[in-house]
Amino acid sequence: MKKVRFWLIGLLVWFFFFFNIERLDEPINIASFVYVFAIACVLIIMLIPSLQKMPFYWPTLLALAPYFFLKAMFGYEIGGVNIPITVTEICAIGITIFLTGQIGRRLESLQEAVANLTIDQLYSGTHSFESGQGSIYREIRRARNYHRPAALLAISVTEDSLNQSLDRFVREVQNEFINKYISARVANMLVGELQDTDVIAKRNDHFVALLPETSRENVSKIIARLEAAGKEKLDLTFIIGAATFPDEAVTFERLLERAEVKMEQTRMGKQSKVEPASPQTKGVLQI
Repeated sequence: MKKVRFWLIGLLVWFFFFFNIERLDEPINIASFVYVFAIACVLIIMLIPSLQKMPFYWPTLLALAPYFFLKAMFGYEIGGVNIPITVTEICAIGITIFLTGQIGRRLESLQEAVANLTIDQLYSGTHSFESGQGSIYREIRRARNYHRPAALLAISVTEDSLNQSLDRFVREVQNEFINKYISARVANMLVGELQDTDVIAKRNDHFVALLPETSRENVSKIIARLEAAGKEKLDLTFIIGAATFPDEAVTFERLLERAEVKMEQTRMGKQSKVEPASPQTKGVLQI
Protein backbone atom coordinates (compact mmCIF):
# COMPACT_ATOMS: atom_id res chain seq x y z
CA MET A 1 0.00 0.00 0.00
CA LYS A 2 2.88 2.35 0.79
CA LYS A 3 4.37 1.77 -2.66
CA VAL A 4 1.03 2.62 -4.30
CA ARG A 5 0.94 5.93 -2.40
CA PHE A 6 4.57 6.60 -3.31
CA TRP A 7 4.01 6.17 -7.04
CA LEU A 8 0.69 8.05 -6.93
CA ILE A 9 2.38 11.01 -5.23
CA GLY A 10 5.14 10.75 -7.83
CA LEU A 11 2.59 10.96 -10.66
CA LEU A 12 0.87 13.99 -9.08
CA VAL A 13 4.20 15.77 -8.56
CA TRP A 14 5.18 14.99 -12.14
CA PHE A 15 1.90 16.37 -13.49
CA PHE A 16 2.35 19.54 -11.41
CA PHE A 17 5.82 20.01 -12.89
CA PHE A 18 4.72 19.05 -16.42
CA PHE A 19 1.74 21.41 -16.52
CA ASN A 20 3.88 24.28 -15.26
CA ILE A 21 7.06 23.61 -17.22
CA GLU A 22 6.41 26.48 -19.64
CA ARG A 23 6.32 28.90 -16.70
CA LEU A 24 9.65 27.62 -15.43
CA ASP A 25 11.45 28.02 -18.75
CA GLU A 26 9.91 30.53 -21.15
CA PRO A 27 11.48 29.18 -24.41
CA ILE A 28 9.77 25.78 -23.93
CA ASN A 29 6.54 25.79 -25.93
CA ILE A 30 4.94 22.36 -25.60
CA ALA A 31 2.07 21.70 -28.00
CA SER A 32 -1.27 22.14 -26.30
CA PHE A 33 -2.64 18.72 -27.34
CA VAL A 34 0.25 16.95 -25.56
CA TYR A 35 -1.26 17.71 -22.14
CA VAL A 36 -4.55 16.08 -23.12
CA PHE A 37 -2.67 13.26 -24.84
CA ALA A 38 -0.71 12.52 -21.66
CA ILE A 39 -3.92 12.27 -19.60
CA ALA A 40 -5.42 10.00 -22.28
CA CYS A 41 -2.36 7.73 -21.95
CA VAL A 42 -3.00 7.49 -18.19
CA LEU A 43 -6.63 6.49 -18.73
CA ILE A 44 -5.85 3.93 -21.45
CA ILE A 45 -3.11 2.22 -19.43
CA MET A 46 -5.26 2.07 -16.30
CA LEU A 47 -8.15 0.55 -18.29
CA ILE A 48 -6.00 -2.05 -20.13
CA PRO A 49 -4.12 -4.25 -17.62
CA SER A 50 -2.02 -5.89 -20.35
CA LEU A 51 -0.34 -2.53 -21.04
CA GLN A 52 0.59 -2.24 -17.36
CA LYS A 53 2.50 -5.52 -17.50
CA MET A 54 4.64 -4.45 -20.47
CA PRO A 55 8.00 -2.69 -20.05
CA PHE A 56 7.16 1.01 -20.21
CA TYR A 57 9.03 1.55 -23.51
CA TRP A 58 6.53 -0.63 -25.42
CA PRO A 59 3.46 1.49 -24.55
CA THR A 60 5.63 4.55 -25.19
CA LEU A 61 6.50 3.30 -28.67
CA LEU A 62 2.83 2.53 -29.30
CA ALA A 63 1.97 6.09 -28.28
CA LEU A 64 4.41 7.63 -30.78
CA ALA A 65 2.26 6.93 -33.85
CA PRO A 66 -0.83 8.86 -32.64
CA TYR A 67 1.49 11.53 -31.16
CA PHE A 68 3.20 12.26 -34.49
CA PHE A 69 -0.15 12.08 -36.31
CA LEU A 70 -1.74 14.65 -33.99
CA LYS A 71 1.32 16.87 -34.12
CA ALA A 72 1.20 16.95 -37.92
CA MET A 73 -2.59 17.34 -37.99
CA PHE A 74 -2.48 20.41 -35.71
CA GLY A 75 0.31 21.98 -37.77
CA TYR A 76 3.22 21.69 -35.32
CA GLU A 77 6.72 21.34 -36.72
CA ILE A 78 8.49 18.11 -35.75
CA GLY A 79 12.06 18.49 -37.02
CA GLY A 80 14.53 21.32 -37.53
CA VAL A 81 14.70 23.85 -34.73
CA ASN A 82 11.73 22.14 -33.06
CA ILE A 83 13.57 18.87 -32.40
CA PRO A 84 14.32 19.78 -28.73
CA ILE A 85 10.61 20.45 -28.15
CA THR A 86 9.66 17.16 -29.85
CA VAL A 87 12.17 15.23 -27.73
CA THR A 88 10.89 16.97 -24.56
CA GLU A 89 7.28 16.05 -25.41
CA ILE A 90 8.19 12.40 -26.10
CA CYS A 91 10.11 12.20 -22.82
CA ALA A 92 7.14 13.72 -20.98
CA ILE A 93 4.81 11.11 -22.49
CA GLY A 94 7.27 8.35 -21.61
CA ILE A 95 7.58 9.48 -17.98
CA THR A 96 3.79 9.66 -17.68
CA ILE A 97 3.41 6.13 -19.08
CA PHE A 98 6.16 4.80 -16.77
CA LEU A 99 4.58 6.24 -13.60
CA THR A 100 1.08 5.09 -14.62
CA GLY A 101 2.34 1.56 -15.30
CA GLN A 102 3.96 1.40 -11.86
CA ILE A 103 0.70 2.45 -10.20
CA GLY A 104 -1.38 0.00 -12.27
CA ARG A 105 0.86 -2.97 -11.46
CA ARG A 106 0.79 -2.24 -7.76
CA LEU A 107 -2.97 -1.77 -7.71
CA GLU A 108 -3.36 -5.16 -9.43
CA SER A 109 -1.03 -6.77 -6.86
CA LEU A 110 -3.06 -5.16 -4.08
CA GLN A 111 -6.30 -6.51 -5.56
CA GLU A 112 -4.83 -10.02 -5.79
CA ALA A 113 -3.65 -9.80 -2.16
CA VAL A 114 -7.14 -8.79 -1.00
CA ALA A 115 -8.65 -11.67 -2.99
CA ASN A 116 -6.22 -14.13 -1.43
CA LEU A 117 -7.02 -12.94 2.09
CA THR A 118 -10.80 -12.78 1.74
CA ILE A 119 -11.63 -15.59 -0.69
CA ASP A 120 -8.87 -18.11 -1.27
CA GLN A 121 -8.92 -19.21 2.36
CA LEU A 122 -12.33 -20.79 1.64
CA TYR A 123 -10.61 -23.25 -0.72
CA SER A 124 -8.95 -25.13 2.15
CA GLY A 125 -9.30 -28.86 1.61
CA THR A 126 -9.40 -28.74 -2.21
CA HIS A 127 -6.59 -28.85 -4.75
CA SER A 128 -5.99 -27.36 -8.15
CA PHE A 129 -6.53 -30.00 -10.81
CA GLU A 130 -2.78 -30.05 -11.55
CA SER A 131 -1.88 -30.90 -7.95
CA GLY A 132 -4.95 -33.01 -7.17
CA GLN A 133 -4.70 -35.36 -10.14
CA GLY A 134 -1.60 -36.99 -8.62
CA SER A 135 -3.64 -38.12 -5.62
CA ILE A 136 -6.45 -39.23 -7.92
CA TYR A 137 -4.00 -41.30 -9.97
CA ARG A 138 -2.69 -42.98 -6.82
CA GLU A 139 -6.18 -43.82 -5.55
CA ILE A 140 -7.27 -45.28 -8.88
CA ARG A 141 -4.06 -47.32 -9.05
CA ARG A 142 -4.72 -48.58 -5.51
CA ALA A 143 -8.29 -49.50 -6.44
CA ARG A 144 -7.06 -51.34 -9.53
CA ASN A 145 -4.29 -53.19 -7.67
CA TYR A 146 -6.49 -54.26 -4.76
CA HIS A 147 -9.69 -54.72 -6.77
CA ARG A 148 -11.55 -52.06 -4.75
CA PRO A 149 -14.40 -49.83 -6.07
CA ALA A 150 -14.00 -46.08 -6.64
CA ALA A 151 -16.03 -43.27 -8.22
CA LEU A 152 -15.08 -40.01 -9.89
CA LEU A 153 -17.52 -37.07 -9.86
CA ALA A 154 -17.59 -34.00 -12.12
CA ILE A 155 -19.48 -31.21 -10.32
CA SER A 156 -20.71 -27.89 -11.67
CA VAL A 157 -23.46 -25.32 -11.02
CA THR A 158 -26.34 -24.28 -13.30
CA GLU A 159 -26.67 -20.69 -14.41
CA ASP A 160 -30.37 -20.69 -13.48
CA SER A 161 -29.70 -21.44 -9.83
CA LEU A 162 -26.88 -18.90 -9.83
CA ASN A 163 -29.22 -16.19 -11.09
CA GLN A 164 -31.70 -16.99 -8.34
CA SER A 165 -28.99 -16.63 -5.66
CA LEU A 166 -27.05 -13.77 -7.25
CA ASP A 167 -28.47 -11.04 -5.04
CA ARG A 168 -27.38 -12.84 -1.89
CA PHE A 169 -23.88 -13.43 -3.20
CA VAL A 170 -23.52 -9.84 -4.36
CA ARG A 171 -24.25 -8.68 -0.80
CA GLU A 172 -21.44 -10.86 0.54
CA VAL A 173 -18.63 -9.74 -1.75
CA GLN A 174 -17.86 -7.07 -4.29
CA ASN A 175 -19.25 -7.72 -7.74
CA GLU A 176 -15.86 -8.34 -9.40
CA PHE A 177 -15.16 -11.26 -7.02
CA ILE A 178 -18.55 -12.92 -7.35
CA ASN A 179 -17.63 -15.90 -9.53
CA LYS A 180 -14.52 -16.68 -7.52
CA TYR A 181 -16.44 -16.33 -4.30
CA ILE A 182 -19.18 -18.73 -5.39
CA SER A 183 -16.57 -21.23 -6.52
CA ALA A 184 -14.93 -21.01 -3.10
CA ARG A 185 -18.27 -21.55 -1.38
CA VAL A 186 -18.96 -24.64 -3.50
CA ALA A 187 -15.49 -25.98 -2.72
CA ASN A 188 -15.98 -25.37 0.98
CA MET A 189 -19.34 -27.18 0.90
CA LEU A 190 -17.86 -30.15 -0.95
CA VAL A 191 -15.14 -30.49 1.66
CA GLY A 192 -17.77 -30.51 4.39
CA GLU A 193 -20.05 -33.01 2.68
CA LEU A 194 -17.47 -35.50 1.39
CA GLN A 195 -15.10 -37.70 3.39
CA ASP A 196 -11.59 -36.74 4.46
CA THR A 197 -10.23 -39.51 2.23
CA ASP A 198 -11.98 -38.09 -0.85
CA VAL A 199 -9.84 -36.04 -3.22
CA ILE A 200 -11.36 -32.78 -4.50
CA ALA A 201 -9.76 -30.74 -7.27
CA LYS A 202 -10.85 -27.79 -9.41
CA ARG A 203 -10.65 -28.31 -13.18
CA ASN A 204 -11.45 -25.41 -15.52
CA ASP A 205 -15.05 -24.38 -14.71
CA HIS A 206 -16.00 -27.28 -12.44
CA PHE A 207 -14.81 -29.55 -9.65
CA VAL A 208 -13.61 -33.14 -9.84
CA ALA A 209 -13.88 -35.43 -6.80
CA LEU A 210 -12.55 -38.95 -6.39
CA LEU A 211 -14.41 -41.12 -3.87
CA PRO A 212 -12.31 -44.12 -2.81
CA GLU A 213 -14.14 -47.25 -1.68
CA THR A 214 -17.33 -46.02 -3.36
CA SER A 215 -19.18 -48.57 -5.46
CA ARG A 216 -21.66 -47.93 -8.25
CA GLU A 217 -24.56 -48.61 -5.90
CA ASN A 218 -23.45 -45.94 -3.41
CA VAL A 219 -22.69 -43.18 -5.91
CA SER A 220 -26.33 -42.25 -6.46
CA LYS A 221 -26.81 -41.72 -2.72
CA ILE A 222 -23.78 -39.42 -2.53
CA ILE A 223 -24.91 -37.48 -5.60
CA ALA A 224 -28.37 -37.02 -4.10
CA ARG A 225 -26.81 -35.81 -0.84
CA LEU A 226 -24.59 -33.30 -2.65
CA GLU A 227 -27.51 -32.01 -4.73
CA ALA A 228 -29.64 -31.60 -1.61
CA ALA A 229 -26.82 -29.86 0.27
CA GLY A 230 -26.15 -27.51 -2.66
CA LYS A 231 -29.80 -26.49 -2.77
CA GLU A 232 -30.18 -26.19 1.00
CA LYS A 233 -26.92 -24.46 1.92
CA LEU A 234 -26.19 -22.38 -1.20
CA ASP A 235 -29.49 -22.41 -3.12
CA LEU A 236 -27.53 -23.70 -6.13
CA THR A 237 -28.39 -26.60 -8.43
CA PHE A 238 -25.52 -29.01 -8.97
CA ILE A 239 -24.92 -30.89 -12.21
CA ILE A 240 -23.04 -34.08 -11.39
CA GLY A 241 -21.73 -36.76 -13.70
CA ALA A 242 -20.24 -39.94 -12.25
CA ALA A 243 -18.07 -42.74 -13.56
CA THR A 244 -17.16 -45.78 -11.47
CA PHE A 245 -14.15 -48.03 -11.39
CA PRO A 246 -13.90 -50.71 -12.68
CA ASP A 247 -17.46 -50.92 -14.04
CA GLU A 248 -17.13 -48.15 -16.64
CA ALA A 249 -13.39 -47.49 -16.96
CA VAL A 250 -10.07 -48.58 -15.49
CA THR A 251 -7.91 -45.49 -16.20
CA PHE A 252 -8.03 -41.99 -14.75
CA GLU A 253 -8.34 -40.36 -18.18
CA ARG A 254 -11.28 -42.54 -19.19
CA LEU A 255 -13.05 -42.09 -15.84
CA LEU A 256 -12.64 -38.32 -16.10
CA GLU A 257 -13.91 -38.29 -19.69
CA ARG A 258 -17.00 -40.35 -18.87
CA ALA A 259 -17.80 -38.31 -15.73
CA GLU A 260 -17.55 -35.02 -17.63
CA VAL A 261 -19.62 -36.35 -20.56
CA LYS A 262 -22.35 -37.43 -18.15
CA MET A 263 -22.19 -34.05 -16.44
CA GLU A 264 -22.75 -32.32 -19.78
CA GLN A 265 -25.57 -34.71 -20.70
CA THR A 266 -27.25 -34.00 -17.36
CA ARG A 267 -26.82 -30.27 -17.91
CA MET A 268 -28.40 -30.43 -21.36
CA GLY A 269 -31.26 -32.51 -20.02
CA LYS A 270 -32.03 -30.06 -17.22
CA GLN A 271 -31.63 -27.10 -19.56
CA SER A 272 -34.08 -28.53 -22.11
CA LYS A 273 -36.66 -29.11 -19.38
CA VAL A 274 -36.35 -25.57 -18.02
CA GLU A 275 -35.98 -23.68 -21.30
CA PRO A 276 -36.87 -25.88 -24.28
CA ALA A 277 -37.13 -22.92 -26.66
CA SER A 278 -33.85 -21.23 -25.79
CA PRO A 279 -30.87 -23.13 -27.25
CA GLN A 280 -28.54 -20.22 -26.54
CA THR A 281 -28.76 -20.68 -22.78
CA LYS A 282 -25.26 -21.06 -21.36
CA GLY A 283 -26.32 -23.48 -18.66
CA VAL A 284 -23.23 -23.91 -16.50
CA LEU A 285 -21.61 -21.37 -14.22
CA GLN A 286 -17.98 -20.70 -15.09
CA ILE A 287 -16.27 -21.03 -11.72
